[in-house]
Amino acid sequence: MAVCVGAMMVGTIQTTVEEGQWVKRGEEFGYFAFGGSTIVLLFEPGVLEWDEDLLINGRAALETLVRVGMGLGTGLRKNYA
Repeated sequence: MAVCVGAMMVGTIQTTVEEGQWVKRGEEFGYFAFGGSTIVLLFEPGVLEWDEDLLINGRAALETLVRVGMGLGTGLRKNYA
């Protein structure tokens, strides 16, 4: 699940995929028009093993900059049916 969060100065949030459509790393998901913001990603338990830098920063309550195409972790399950 992806939750798009528009902060101050975000005019609109435009998603460019259909509900239920799979998105591969680096593919466009959508964009924030007039300003930037954040997207919250929710995963089922056991689907993802987080990268160590995210775990370390999370425990220290530090923000981690993530850019398009950067990895978040390793997928643990291959069958999502």
